[in-house]
Amino acid sequence: MNRRRLALHFGAVTIAAMLLATGAAAPASALTLGNTGSGRPALALVGTRMYIAWAGSSGTAAAKELVVGYSTSAGLRITKVPGTERVPQGEGAALDADGTGVYLAWPAGDNGNTLTAAYTTGAALTCRTSFAGVVSTHAPALATDPAGVRYLAWTDTAGHLNVGRLNSTACAGGGTMTLTNRVVLPETSVAGPALVYDDSGSSNLGLVLAWTPGDAAHSIQVGSFTAAATLSHRSQVNAPVGSIAAPGLSSATADLYITFRGDNGSVFYGYSEGCIPTCFYASDLGEQAAAGVGQPADGDYHYYTYFDPTGHLVISHL
Repeated sequence: MNRRRLALHFGAVTIAAMLLATGAAAPASALTLGNTGSGRPALALVGTRMYIAWAGSSGTAAAKELVVGYSTSAGLRITKVPGTERVPQGEGAALDADGTGVYLAWPAGDNGNTLTAAYTTGAALTCRTSFAGVVSTHAPALATDPAGVRYLAWTDTAGHLNVGRLNSTACAGGGTMTLTNRVVLPETSVAGPALVYDDSGSSNLGLVLAWTPGDAAHSIQVGSFTAAATLSHRSQVNAPVGSIAAPGLSSATADLYITFRGDNGSVFYGYSEGCIPTCFYASDLGEQAAAGVGQPADGDYHYYTYFDPTGHLVISHL
């Protein structure tokens, strides 16, 4: 077993030490909260602040409350960001940190699931932008490359994966965002996609997508996006069971990581071992999830989140 695999097995101890060093409280390895909801929640880390977003329990099935909040205690206490946004039940939002706050994107459940984006540093949602005519049937995904170019991935009404650039430069002057360079891929998905920029130092594949095509084997597919309609470095996740739920991706030192809910209801967590083309190996963590497992917080902390079978929000880490 190499040093990276050892770090994962003993990650809880390492993470606790890191959090204590920065003044934050260390959570349990699986922290079950009193908050309830549905779908695939999202996490993002900004310094010692953890941002989290999910589809809450209030509202109609078509338009549940979009809950956005942050915690300085690794999830023990969450301060909600004021807002009245809505998402479909069983879906959620995407989060992407920029070092100061987070960008978020979601299908607006009170506006025909129109793809919508905003920004927050914790006080309120700002630069809210609704992209007229762009509909996302599931929770989207966000990622940023080293040059600061932010990408947004989603599934359209025909189930096809879409990727575009989310441009936010006008936000500073009171303007709104734009969505450009949209590419519609031939691949289809029965759930929301995952998206990450791979700068792990091993595979360095650039922008990477993961999705669940809903094939007979319930496979999870992975590929690199290079602004073309053909994905490169195509591969399939190796796991004891398949999935039809939304996966999550993250990039950390020396590896890429994936999370998903298996068809047996368990949370699966895997790694690529620096393969080119990518080759992910995932194993059962023994935790039960009701829907998709949220994208792990990018970096070496290995936080991920999901709803348990009772509908309660869980924040977990290795």
